[in-house]
Amino acid sequence: MSLIKPNIRNLVYYCLFLALAFAIPIHGKLIPPVIALIGLSWLLEFNFKEKFLRIKNSIKSRYIISFGLLYVFYIIGTFYSNQLYGMEGAFFDLEVKLSMLLFPIFFSTIDFSGFRKDFFSMVQKAFIAGCIISTIFLFINAVFRYVTDNNVTQFYYTDLSMFFHPGYLALYYSFAIAIILNRLIKKQQRKTSKKLLAVVLILYFQVFIILLSSKAGIIGLILIYILAIFFIIVRQKKFSLYTFIISASLTASFIILLLFFPYSYNRIFTARQALETEEQLPASTRDGSVARVFIWESSIEIIKENFLFGVGTGDVKQSLLKKYKEKHIELALEEHLNAHDQYLQTFIAIGFIGFLLLISSIILPAIYAIRYKNLLYFLFLSMIGFHLLVESMLERQAGVVFYAFFNVFLFYFTSDNKDQ
Repeated sequence: MSLIKPNIRNLVYYCLFLALAFAIPIHGKLIPPVIALIGLSWLLEFNFKEKFLRIKNSIKSRYIISFGLLYVFYIIGTFYSNQLYGMEGAFFDLEVKLSMLLFPIFFSTIDFSGFRKDFFSMVQKAFIAGCIISTIFLFINAVFRYVTDNNVTQFYYTDLSMFFHPGYLALYYSFAIAIILNRLIKKQQRKTSKKLLAVVLILYFQVFIILLSSKAGIIGLILIYILAIFFIIVRQKKFSLYTFIISASLTASFIILLLFFPYSYNRIFTARQALETEEQLPASTRDGSVARVFIWESSIEIIKENFLFGVGTGDVKQSLLKKYKEKHIELALEEHLNAHDQYLQTFIAIGFIGFLLLISSIILPAIYAIRYKNLLYFLFLSMIGFHLLVESMLERQAGVVFYAFFNVFLFYFTSDNKDQ
């Protein structure tokens, strides 16, 4: 029996989930208190038998709870880890990744049927609002710093990004664009004024993605536009001129905008040149893009040495640092860099089964999204799948919470909202 009246309980959950979506792109310190309040509300329901029955009697709930299986393997990985404590130990790693278990539990046991019907839409709008507030903070901060030192680089890359690595902010803004693009393609915005606002917001976020100068963010956004066309053609088995015009126009506008910001364009051009001459450069190079290639090579060597079970949840960083030292990858050694690829990072930590679980958690839901014609979920998974290739996203709260929350959120409402 619940200790809280259903109407009050539903309102509290409703507000907290909206607050979480709003807080994710603003500041990491806002997120733990919101998740803690959601957890407290979940406990105060005190209807654990009902929660268990929801999992037992619902196929959807059982699918959702299975998303937490990867976290279970990270727990198992602590039993053969040498380093358990500290910022690089197994227990801290489990704390960072806890959202991967909590959100599957929440969404498989909470009764969302009593929520307001606009919940699915409002969570998306709350996230977009959070992204807008985030960009305002970034711009104001950049202006103040520019006035102080008269340096235009305050509007670019890490100087612009205050509370997150630029790659994560670029990912957030790309997802905001995906939400808006999905509404445009589905023709949910029928009024001209709303369509115009949607286009303006997309262009606005495009500018900030360019200013953030994240190579993954820039490539990832172009990927979104291409996949939007691909999704419509494959799922509806016909060419959509409307979708093609929207996606092609936005892609063209993004590329044109990129050319107007030489700092951002040069980062991509320089990285390309460096990668083309990678074989001629030593492992001790200070170029980040080339160093990343050497990091991946080192990661693969560790995987070959610990293929089946990995090195353990808490021993990944030490194994990488040891390999960096052997191969003289100075940049990675000095900055204690992770594998910069979540697939490799997970493989190193918990072995082949963990790697398969991570891959499956992207591919199987993507097939599910295609089946139910959920473009937004498909674009989200595509973005995550791509960013996991170039960043160890699940090693930071900024990546874990974003992925864990929106993954189960979009999965939960996919079959119930086929047209979303």
